[in-house]
Parts: sequence; structure tokens; C-alpha cells
Amino acid sequence: MFNKFLKFIAVILVGLILSSSFVQASALMGKKYYIQLLKKPCGFNGDVMGSKYTKKAWREFYKSGTLNEAIKKVCPKAPEITSQSKEKHIYHFLESFASDSGNIPSCN
Repeated sequence: MFNKFLKFIAVILVGLILSSSFVQASALMGKKYYIQLLKKPCGFNGDVMGSKYTKKAWREFYKSGTLNEAIKKVCPKAPEITSQSKEKHIYHFLESFASDSGNIPSCN
């Protein structure tokens, strides 16, 4: 019985580690896409954009399909992000710098 419990805990821990690694990798790709697509038209770094909303707000924009509109409110010159993959990565990047994230950029 105790061994089953330990195996269960181990599986949960591995899952959490793997999922957090995925989000970090996605945020790194999001930084690349932000620099490529949004930095020049917006005129500021992604941490500034991310801090305009909370993590919950960014998540709601992404899940409801209104991420582009939220970005346009902050940066009217932003191009439309048409790729779902790029949008997902940019979402993870922006959420990582949300106003309530506590993350501080190390360098840009």
C-alpha cells in the first residue's frame, strides 16, 4: 500500500516538473516571437507588455480567443498574430511577466 502511494507521488512530481519545463520553453519561444513581431511596432520590451495585465487576465484573453485584442489595446500598432502556435508561446511569455507574477527581467 505504501509503495503504491510513493509511486503515485513520484508520478505526480515528474508530471509537475515536465509541465513547468514546457511552460518555460514556451515562454522562451514567446520571447523570440515577441521580439520578432511586436517589439518594434510597440516600442517596448515584452516585460512592459506583460505587466499591463495579471496572470489571470492573460489566461482569460488566451482561452477566450481575445489575446490579439488585448495586445492591440496596449499596442495599437501591433500586427495580428495569426499563427496559433506563435500566439500560445507569446501568451506564455506575457503571462510570465504579468503584473502579479513577481518576475523581473534579467536582460533584454
